[in-house]
Amino acid sequence: MRLIVMSDSHSAFHKVKTIVEANKDSADTFIHLGDGIDEFDDVHCLWPELHFIAVKGNNDWGSMEPKTRVITSGGKKLLLTHGDLFNVKYSTADLEAAARKEGADVALYGHTHFAQVRYEDGLYIINPGSVLDSRLTPCSYLCLDITPSGIVPNIREIR
Repeated sequence: MRLIVMSDSHSAFHKVKTIVEANKDSADTFIHLGDGIDEFDDVHCLWPELHFIAVKGNNDWGSMEPKTRVITSGGKKLLLTHGDLFNVKYSTADLEAAARKEGADVALYGHTHFAQVRYEDGLYIINPGSVLDSRLTPCSYLCLDITPSGIVPNIREIR
């Protein structure tokens, strides 16, 4: 099972399209963690046969997507959120607590624009970074493989 996870595209339609186009033949699901649902939906219109899932970010005004979502993929439970509800700019402690309460194997969040992969006591805490150009952080997204042998996260930079 391969999930392509992105966040914080902030109107960067071309970047979202490039990510989907590069991974459409190998990915089972595309996930957007908020602040860019409009362009994510627009790209989905180009490939309606692909599976897209999103959660609402703090800048996705008018979106009907939920702020958090729990999904199961490849037999693993994932908590999806933008992160603003859990104050992730200060600490991931609240996010980790929520993920553990849900029995999640992976907590995926955005909001900070900083890519991060951590594993603590059976829980992956992962931020794919931001799709948006930034002078502070490289543009990136996450390729998350869920295999019988385990979970394999890979942050990919966008050039």
